[in-house]
Amino acid sequence: MQNKELTVLTVEFNSGAPIPNLYITATDVEKGEVVEDAVGSEEGEATFSKLQEGRKYAIAATTLENSTKNDGYTTIENFTYDSTKPYYRLETYFSRDKQELGVPAVMQNPELPHGCEITSLTAVLNYYGLDVTKLEMADNYLPKQKISTVDGQRFGPNPAQAFAGNPRDKASGMYVFAAPIVKAAEAVITDKQADLRVTNKSGASQDEILQLVREGVPVVTWVTLDLSAPKDNSEKGWIYEGETVPHKAYMNLHAVVLTGHLGDKVVVMDPLKGFVTYNVDQFFKSYRELGKQAVAVHK
Repeated sequence: MQNKELTVLTVEFNSGAPIPNLYITATDVEKGEVVEDAVGSEEGEATFSKLQEGRKYAIAATTLENSTKNDGYTTIENFTYDSTKPYYRLETYFSRDKQELGVPAVMQNPELPHGCEITSLTAVLNYYGLDVTKLEMADNYLPKQKISTVDGQRFGPNPAQAFAGNPRDKASGMYVFAAPIVKAAEAVITDKQADLRVTNKSGASQDEILQLVREGVPVVTWVTLDLSAPKDNSEKGWIYEGETVPHKAYMNLHAVVLTGHLGDKVVVMDPLKGFVTYNVDQFFKSYRELGKQAVAVHK
């Protein structure tokens, strides 16, 4: 059966004017695979013909240059394809806005394939002028514990207490939650005698976090890759130290820095993609689904 076509129209956030020649991808959210890509026309339109009815896709738009450099904006929105709706309007913007904090783009790869959390923290510390690298933070300040396997069963730390594995290790590194990132921040702030303080904002509401950003405070926030539904895996899971029952492992956990809020969009520094704009409701839905993990660093 021939799928109907979807036309994605990319427009400027404030004016609604079409933005020409953007590079647009459609990713199958469940599979995590790009199913189709296209370059928009002078009228800001790109046509997709491989989407399947009822499937969820992440539509992403950026400049062709940024698709390889990661130093501009990418706008990503999730939607479910409905062939009765042949147009999808994607609002995007590519100029730094005064309502967005100037957090630098710090990329986790290639050295830290599992280092999204510590890389995001590094970007925040750099924003405040602290001269520290992601590798210095990962090697010297991030609390870490190995994952070991005994008789086929994996054992390791509670991610609320230490990073499980090593963020440098693509094969066995896993992830960490907010509390150890707070410890890493506190340790480097003490060592460098920086006039900063850090707070664990886990459990904070959407309004509380957005208020911090309005006050000039960037927030490291745990969400999933492309805001897809959380995926867990029992085979990759492990028994936490001091416990007897294994926990499933998140397979698409991610951490980014929330740097701006404008209307129904949030702007984040994603250590895999650079600057990304998301729908605010989709962003905080993912934040809630991952247990409301967040860290703020203040002056």
